[in-house]
Amino acid sequence: MKKLMIVFFMFLMCLTGIAEDEGTSWVVTDEGKINCKKIVVENDTNYKHARIILDNGQRKIIDIKKVRSFSMNGKIYSKLPLYKDGKATGNEVFMELINTYGELCLYKYSICKLETPDPKKKVYCYFLYAGNKLYKAVDEKVLANIDRSFKRYCSFEY
Repeated sequence: MKKLMIVFFMFLMCLTGIAEDEGTSWVVTDEGKINCKKIVVENDTNYKHARIILDNGQRKIIDIKKVRSFSMNGKIYSKLPLYKDGKATGNEVFMELINTYGELCLYKYSICKLETPDPKKKVYCYFLYAGNKLYKAVDEKVLANIDRSFKRYCSFEY
């Protein structure tokens, strides 16, 4: 009888864990925060909409310009201005938040290099932002000078 009760309580704990896991994805728009089950956002400046499936199963399309940030699979993505060679490109892209340290945030942005032998292989660029302003682009040379709390999250794939 004791074993049966233990198995029953373990079963209930598993159900509780499953119930808490739903709705962990969200989207923050200009109007507010929306909890959802699934999000599809392409990290491309030509992509116009984000497609989401709400917790009740309803599908919704949101203009990508209205999306400020979102969370998917336990990762947070924020829309930030993209910089190239220290200058703003005028485009905003979604970057994955890796870690924060005081007012600085370390973000990862993935791009596909078309001129490489494998054009589908992603290259990761790392940026330090203070708010919405670029503080410093991080490469292997700069990485050695960054605090240890950032180092453990950085890996370069070329």
